[in-house]
Amino acid sequence: MSVIHNLVNAYSRRRFALLFFSLLSTMVAAPVLGELGISTKFMEVFLALNMLAAVLVTVFGSKRHAVLGLLVLLAVRVSGTLVGYEPLVVTSQAVGVLICLISAVIMLRYTLSEGFVTSERIYAALSVYLLIGIMCGLIFCIIMEQWPSSFSFQGSSFVGGKKNVLAATIYFSFVTLGTLGYGDIIPVSGPARALAVTEAIFGQMYLVVVVARLVSLYKGRSDRESLLTPIPCQHKDLVRTDKPD
Repeated sequence: MSVIHNLVNAYSRRRFALLFFSLLSTMVAAPVLGELGISTKFMEVFLALNMLAAVLVTVFGSKRHAVLGLLVLLAVRVSGTLVGYEPLVVTSQAVGVLICLISAVIMLRYTLSEGFVTSERIYAALSVYLLIGIMCGLIFCIIMEQWPSSFSFQGSSFVGGKKNVLAATIYFSFVTLGTLGYGDIIPVSGPARALAVTEAIFGQMYLVVVVARLVSLYKGRSDRESLLTPIPCQHKDLVRTDKPD
């Protein structure tokens, strides 16, 4: 039991860093797997594992009923991935959106709350950014499943491969979130364009607000430390050394 307790403590101290690197590895591996012709079911499994990690992050410092709800949503997400039944897949993608949204809100509250600026707080802010990209990618995938003509593919290798829809929408989501605008995938329908504009605006506002908040927290800590640090006397001739009469 002591080993499990130590592992839980170690995870609780570095949970945001582990989540960030897990999300980043999945985003890097996804296009490589798609290029190799590997089915996106592997990507679905990786995303499900990342969502499990996001749920575990919320376990620490969250209410039990919220954690239980997230676990139920995660179970639906994993079952939809493994079974492959089309209506269940769409439902599981919507559940994935909810998991990303709830986890991102919880981590964002932690990021913007009062306290010292630590590496875990920075990793939490970065994880929120990646979760927003994944969440919008899942929404884009749902839009494309419902309205197949929502996107125009300009010489993209994703065209014609239905198994690559999720990889294409997540790729497009992060291109939009970073306002890169490569032009290989273009939103055409109204819902796709509305979400693309919203995501691009949020991506820029998020960076500005979070960076400003972290800088203010760090500066506030520095100011408090400077007030508590005694100022040494630099001029000995100003110090009175003569004894009173």
